[in-house]
Amino acid sequence: MNLWPVINHALVFGVILCAVLFPAVLVLTRINPEIMLKDYPPDIQAKYGPMSERTKRQRLPVGLVFIAVLVGLVVISFQRIRTLADGDLSFQVAFVHLFVMFSIFNLLDWLVLDWLIVVAICPRFIILPGTEGLAGYRDYGFHFRGFLIGCVITFFTSLIVAGIVAFLF
Repeated sequence: MNLWPVINHALVFGVILCAVLFPAVLVLTRINPEIMLKDYPPDIQAKYGPMSERTKRQRLPVGLVFIAVLVGLVVISFQRIRTLADGDLSFQVAFVHLFVMFSIFNLLDWLVLDWLIVVAICPRFIILPGTEGLAGYRDYGFHFRGFLIGCVITFFTSLIVAGIVAFLF
């Protein structure tokens, strides 16, 4: 099977995923930056201290909404990919689609959210109180390592979900 239509479709849905989730992350960070505390570099986490109980309670519903949006977009993308693949949702089609879609998200998350917005622009609302001026806010390497970890997670998540999709369809 020609995988180019699958790859093109995955590229589009990777960008759609970014267009939906990036603004949500920025709004969430604007409302309560502490909710993203575990995504900050170690020096910032250490200086800021533990997450408040209020924020810990907020993480579950916020996480569930993000997962629901992610799963919803994946389901919509697979409905359309079935048409492109003539109803064939083989492991190969599912894996390539997921891997490309999530890789686009991971790549743009690293370049746009992490490097451009967090490190280069570093808007005031991203800075946690009491952590102003710490080196972690300018740590490109921290975000690059996060991107590499995201590549591994993307690969294995795509493998697992593609296996499930191929089994079910």
